[in-house]
Amino acid sequence: MKAVMSDKTLLADAVAELIEALHQKYPGIKTKPTPPVEDEDFTIEIEVPPQFSLEEVELESHKECIKLEDKYNIYMLPLVKRKAT
Repeated sequence: MKAVMSDKTLLADAVAELIEALHQKYPGIKTKPTPPVEDEDFTIEIEVPPQFSLEEVELESHKECIKLEDKYNIYMLPLVKRKAT
């Protein structure tokens, strides 16, 4: 039971770090969890407002996820899309 709690804590820490890092770089983005895709531990949808480059946010999101994968051994997939107007 302790291992499961530890895994959930690691996942929560990794997700919190991802969201904080993205909001620091791109104020105004919106994030929400989505059902996991394939073998990922966590999938997050990131809505990007028009003032930011969709490609830049996507690239930075993937970089941040890779960094956190190395730190926590948690696999996260960012799904980046343009915020509806």
